[in-house]
Amino acid sequence: MKSSPSRNNYLLPAALLLIMLMGCGFKGNPAPYSVPPVEKQVIEGLEAFSTEKTVTLQWRLNDKNGIINSIDIERSEAGTPGNECKNCPRTFTKIGRISVKAETTAEKEPGMLSFTDINVERGRIYGYRLLLCEGNGNCSEASTIEVNFK
Repeated sequence: MKSSPSRNNYLLPAALLLIMLMGCGFKGNPAPYSVPPVEKQVIEGLEAFSTEKTVTLQWRLNDKNGIINSIDIERSEAGTPGNECKNCPRTFTKIGRISVKAETTAEKEPGMLSFTDINVERGRIYGYRLLLCEGNGNCSEASTIEVNFK
């Protein structure tokens, strides 16, 4: 009795697929990156100052372990005074990055950092968020502040 060649063409791939599926297994969800407990707040005294055409953020970085490489600055727009949505979810957009190592100079007070936003419009309410970024690329939210740019 002869075997059909088309029938044998499907048996081998099906058997290989079955073996591969049996060998794979669900190992579990990946574990989140564990962050050691912070003894003291890393960003202290975040303040916002507005001039005629800019908003300047200023803060003190308290990173005794030296694990923060950069700080990302993000901005959201909450609307206009009297027409803002306090409980609405915010969409933040990255507007800048400060390299912490490059900003440590003799002319500045140790740990004092600042960022100036020049793309602001009078009559708007802006929210700013600072993200602390480590050398491995992990970033975490540190502080937020809201500014009514009158």
